[in-house]
Amino acid sequence: MAITLNHWKNASMYKPLLLVILTLLISGCPNPAAYREPITRFQQASTVVIEGARTEYGLANSIERNAEIDRLAAKKSRIELSNLNDPAIRLLEPDSLNARLAALDTLAKHGQLLLTLASSDAPTRAKDAANSLDDAIVGLSSSLGKVPSDKFKSSAEGFATIAGEAAKLALDAKIAKALDKAIVASEKHVTEILKLIKDDLGDLYERRRSNLSAARKFAVDAYNVELSSQNRKPDTLQQKVSEIKKAEDAWDNLPLLLGAGPGLDAMAQAHQKLVDYAKSSKSPQDLAELVEATDAFVTRAKVIADAIKTIKKAEE
Repeated sequence: MAITLNHWKNASMYKPLLLVILTLLISGCPNPAAYREPITRFQQASTVVIEGARTEYGLANSIERNAEIDRLAAKKSRIELSNLNDPAIRLLEPDSLNARLAALDTLAKHGQLLLTLASSDAPTRAKDAANSLDDAIVGLSSSLGKVPSDKFKSSAEGFATIAGEAAKLALDAKIAKALDKAIVASEKHVTEILKLIKDDLGDLYERRRSNLSAARKFAVDAYNVELSSQNRKPDTLQQKVSEIKKAEDAWDNLPLLLGAGPGLDAMAQAHQKLVDYAKSSKSPQDLAELVEATDAFVTRAKVIADAIKTIKKAEE
């Protein structure tokens, strides 16, 4: 079902304009050195948080499918392929999933553009970064156009205005001002999308918690049934014990998944400090507050990265 998005419908027209703008901006302009380190750290931490969210979205449907298999097995019901492909057990339809992944990609490419503008070699990389952001916006437009009704639509739609706002940068002809404008233009849209993703992942967390709670009960019940069986076999009993341990380990690791929420909060706070700095007189105090926010974001991202490693190791 097509929708009308005036900014995105002709999104490809922005690409040549962005390239011309950035060519003008990078001519004879000094690099915004004060931005460089905070934005570098912001981008590094953002990559961890965005990839963590991407992983959670990617696993959502397979986790729900496996939970349905466990439910049917616990009831000793027949398992049919039709059961496993029933849309009712999918948390996210393909188009909805693609829209979320496209929103994450747009956030990532926006961060890459900021990093490129803040880097010493921005003149040679700005065109590629502009292309990447423009392609991400077009991809997000395409994905949302296939979703009849989606809570991401209204907020993500506004993200395309960043490309439109970029046209005004031609008046500045300085990378520092280009960077300020690119950050300020994204303030509302980045904040809204991060909040929606956080709420979305919170819903997925609650589903995961419910499924793991049921899995623990299934594992214990299966063990007790085997234990009380007159024909019980030691190997089978030991297998049931292993399943209980696995279910309990998964339950113990569940709190680690909450890292995505605080991580997205830290990303939003750090981005807001970028906005505040872009709007400020850029005093040492303004820079100190920006550095403090990005450091806190990096710390939270490290916690998330460690949690992901722990979860993956437990699942091996």
